[in-house]
Amino acid sequence: MNIRKDNVFIKAALIATMLFCVFTIVRQQFEFNRLKVEREALEAQIDAYELRLEKLEEEYAQPFDKEYIVKVAREKLNYRLPEEIIFYNDLAK
Repeated sequence: MNIRKDNVFIKAALIATMLFCVFTIVRQQFEFNRLKVEREALEAQIDAYELRLEKLEEEYAQPFDKEYIVKVAREKLNYRLPEEIIFYNDLAK
């Protein structure tokens, strides 16, 4: 009778260990998939920052002359030259 009790205890311990291992493996797989998605999002963000950095480097490499000043005034400050005529069009909406 003593051998049966030991045998049941060993089986229960083995089942508990197996369940723990399966639970751990499944949890690690979910964590791996989550981190993989996060990594892809971060890599896309890095690509966007690298593209922005390239554009800024190109802009920085341009000479600081009148053309550059006019370009910055147009793009950043939304200024126009006095002789320019601006037309507004609502058809694009």
